[in-house]
Amino acid sequence: MRGFATVGTGVAGALTAAAAALVCAVVWSVLALTHPGVAGVSENYFADGLWLALGLTFTLAGLFLVVNRNGRGMGVLMLATGLFQALRMVVILAAALSGAGPAVAEVITAVVLVTSFTNAFTVVTFPLWLPDARLPGGIWRSVTVLVAALSALLAFSDTAADSQWYTLPNPLHDTALYARLAGWLSLYTFDVFTAGLGLTLMVAAVRWWQSPGPHPYLPEVVVAYVVWAALVTVPHYVGDYPGWLPYAVLVAGEAVWMLVPMAAFRRDRQLSLDRVTRRYLAAYAYLTLVFIVILFAVYLMHRVQPGTGGGTRWWQLVAAGVLGALLRPAARGVGRAVDRYYYGERAHPYQLVRQLAERMSHAVNPADTPPLLCRTVVEALGLPAAAVRIRTRGGPRELARLGAADRPGESFPLTYEGAEIGELLVPPRYGQSELDRQDRTVLRLLADQASPAIASLGLYEDLQASRKLLVLAREEERRRLRHDLHDGLGPALSGLRLRIDAARTDLPDGSTTAASLTTASAGIGQAITELRRITDGLAPAPFDGKGLTGALRRLAATLGSRQLRVTLDLRPDPLPTLPAAVEVAVYRISGEALNNVVRHSGATAARLTLRAPPDRVTVEVTDNGAGFPTHTATSGVGLSSMAERAEELGGTFTATNAPVGAVVRAVLPRGRAG
Repeated sequence: MRGFATVGTGVAGALTAAAAALVCAVVWSVLALTHPGVAGVSENYFADGLWLALGLTFTLAGLFLVVNRNGRGMGVLMLATGLFQALRMVVILAAALSGAGPAVAEVITAVVLVTSFTNAFTVVTFPLWLPDARLPGGIWRSVTVLVAALSALLAFSDTAADSQWYTLPNPLHDTALYARLAGWLSLYTFDVFTAGLGLTLMVAAVRWWQSPGPHPYLPEVVVAYVVWAALVTVPHYVGDYPGWLPYAVLVAGEAVWMLVPMAAFRRDRQLSLDRVTRRYLAAYAYLTLVFIVILFAVYLMHRVQPGTGGGTRWWQLVAAGVLGALLRPAARGVGRAVDRYYYGERAHPYQLVRQLAERMSHAVNPADTPPLLCRTVVEALGLPAAAVRIRTRGGPRELARLGAADRPGESFPLTYEGAEIGELLVPPRYGQSELDRQDRTVLRLLADQASPAIASLGLYEDLQASRKLLVLAREEERRRLRHDLHDGLGPALSGLRLRIDAARTDLPDGSTTAASLTTASAGIGQAITELRRITDGLAPAPFDGKGLTGALRRLAATLGSRQLRVTLDLRPDPLPTLPAAVEVAVYRISGEALNNVVRHSGATAARLTLRAPPDRVTVEVTDNGAGFPTHTATSGVGLSSMAERAEELGGTFTATNAPVGAVVRAVLPRGRAG
């Protein structure tokens, strides 16, 4: 009782109703097994047990929906249906065994009538509860009233059709009303049932079409219900079917699809289920499972192996031992199933963290860690989105994002060696204002697990950024030095040489001074030649003052021939001024790619395309040749060189075969010139 005080009033009432149904099942089982000689008990043990198992299934589904809150109306109806079903079975058997009189029989008739009505109403109106677990309002409310009237008719027909229950006579069977309607009811009862199913399915289809959605799991619910309805109704009209088929499908099929709504309306996520309620739910689900297993076990003992009442046989002992050994594992399995039902993967946070660790250990590239973390959060926990950001010198930078969110995410810090290196951003679930406690616990564990790998990725990114800055600075310094030497020191030396040559012409030939000036002029000329060699080494020689655009035109003209037509496509044309490192990389990649086409492809046409939007530079070389050989295990030196040039600037490089020929593509960040 102290545990019941920790749960809500509605949940406590639902647990009480479910417990009462389970007590009825236990009492019925004891009475049926201890009084096999009463007329109809042994013959109908399994059939009546199935109806009782169906009642427990109703209460189980109703209990979960009441606890889940968003399916509470349907849950209450299912709980009442299951409780009346279990109560009907036990009171009929108890009254028959005690020899009850007419007054008790009338009370039992009322119980049976209410049970039949609730069962028919629950089964036929089930589609009306879709897609939001509420009965329709407005004009559709008349459909609910009509179905209630049809259910009352079906309940009267089903209750009055039996002349007796076990040895207890049915007072309703001998009434004048039933005698007057018996002929009509026997002909059209099933038609009324089928018409009710068709009507509610059509209303459900219209409501589904009008509902905005999305409705996860509801397609499975509808499919299960429609399949069950078809299996129940079609054989009746087709004919030539086993007599047990509609009965078996009606009972077993109801038990199956009645559990499907538990999947459709599960995980309200505004619910933080307490330990006591979870324990009660798991216990009830386990006891329901035990009852069904024992029911089938007893059926097999008394039906499949007739004549076993003379004593206990060895196989009965073995069966009892096996069932006993399975009780504890089954209890643990049901408990885990209940946890997973309400909380999914977050019911086992350490297992989820271990799975993430295993995935990260198999990741070759450190950059795979942020996407793995986002995918774990969104797919395993069912959260709408996730993003990973790290702190850099230039401010926060987003490494990965998955999903979409309609509100800001809650931040979970990524810390490594006491320092906060970034954050994991996760928005609350749809319909919630914030994440619940268990979500936060799991997300903190995941963030702590991924932090070291993301820290190493940050170091790797810093290293790459430093490498890129070094390359850019190196090429810019080369450009500046070449400019200073070419435009400053070079003209100065040339002017000095001209002045020396002019001074020498004023001196007589053969004089010592003239010879010295001639020697000095020759030395200055050698210095100018060496200076030109140095400046040519500081930048690709084809640039020689005309920039990247002119160099690429000369490259295309040089490599083109009668056998190979090279087309150059520049946008914009001429190209804007680019950082020196980018210009050098573009020229080297273009030259290496076109040289590969000339030497290896056997192509007759090649195209060099260069695009320079504000944020990047794209180089692409295509040809109509033989493409890259598929049998080669590693890329050649040329491809490796092009890839290194692209990657050292933080870009990407790909070389793939096309339907005709090959495609070499490099994308470089543009940056700022000089």
